Amino acid sequence: MLSVAITYQKLVGLLTGAGSLDVVIAGFVATATGFILHEMGHKFVAIRRGYLAHFRLWIWGLVLTISIVTISGGGLVFGAPGAVYISPSAAGFYGYNSSRGTSDPEEDNMIISAAGPGINLGFAIFFLVVLFSVPVGFLYTVALFGLLLNVGLGSFNMLPVPPLDGSKIFRKSVPVALAIALPLWAMFITFNFII
Repeated sequence: MLSVAITYQKLVGLLTGAGSLDVVIAGFVATATGFILHEMGHKFVAIRRGYLAHFRLWIWGLVLTISIVTISGGGLVFGAPGAVYISPSAAGFYGYNSSRGTSDPEEDNMIISAAGPGINLGFAIFFLVVLFSVPVGFLYTVALFGLLLNVGLGSFNMLPVPPLDGSKIFRKSVPVALAIALPLWAMFITFNFII
């Protein structure tokens, strides 16, 4: 749904004969790396640390996304389709126990929270390198969309405001939070306001 939202104008254009399939595909790749792998990062790190973790779809978040994109004609995208929820107390009951043993739940929460924006930062750097390594064309379009979506989602998630990831990371370790947030915020400012 998020990929439809970020490529709304071009997708509608495809239906009328004026769109670009390259941009629609780039939007799907950007969504896969920016949102899906972000959430999977939370889930798999949580499971690795002995927690039960699952993605919960938020229907009203999907309705909000579709409404904002449709009303703005694709000019504004705000998506909140769901999130990964973790449960330490039920993990053992469902057979997800880890032999590691949790000694500091706050540290676990920070590490699990850092997985998503960390993945966004890694993909943003990867797409930035690709962007400056390929000529303008399909790969350039994929790299541009991948860069902008990963930087946007990662930057937003690193704001130190509950319930965002940044609030959990900043609460436990300011140096770790800044190591993730500053490069994302710098790229966000550079690619949205300077270039």
